[in-house]
Amino acid sequence: MAVVDWKGAQWEAAHSSLSIPELLTVLKGFGPMEVLRFKRPGYCSGEMSLCLTDDGSKEITLYHLEVAGPKRQGGGRAVLKWLREVFKGLIFLEFPDITRSRPYHPSLPFWLKMYREGLVDGLDCENFYLSPGATAAELEMVEREVTSALGSPPAAGKS
Repeated sequence: MAVVDWKGAQWEAAHSSLSIPELLTVLKGFGPMEVLRFKRPGYCSGEMSLCLTDDGSKEITLYHLEVAGPKRQGGGRAVLKWLREVFKGLIFLEFPDITRSRPYHPSLPFWLKMYREGLVDGLDCENFYLSPGATAAELEMVEREVTSALGSPPAAGKS
C-alpha cells in the first residue's frame, strides 16, 4: 500500500490500494472519494474522506481522530484548523459505534463545542444531524439531550 508524505502528514488509502499518483490526486481533491488514513507522528492520526461537491468546494468527513498529548490543551482544535487549512473545505464529523446501550459517544460534548465554535461544519450521528445551517435552538436541544444521556455538563469550559 502506497504511503505519501504530503502537507506535514503521512497519507494512505484506508480500504483500497492506490498508487502514489492516485493518492496525490485524491488528496488534491480531484480523484474519486476515498477513505484515507493520516498520521502526523507525535501529533495526531485519523481517518477521513475528501470529496468535491457539485459547486466545486471540498468536503472533509472525519470518521476517526486521535490527538496525542494531554487532553484539554487545544490539540483537537489545532488539528481541525490544520485540516481546514490543508484542504480549504467544510469539515463534517460522522459518529460510528452508536449502540442502544451507548446512544452517544463520550467525545460528543467536545465535538458539539467545536461545532459551536465553527471548527466543525456538520455532525452526523445516528440520533441527530446538525447541518452547517443549524439554528442555536437546534444545537441547544442536541446539547441538552447529549448531556442528559451522558450525565455530564455541556462542554463550555476550557478545552
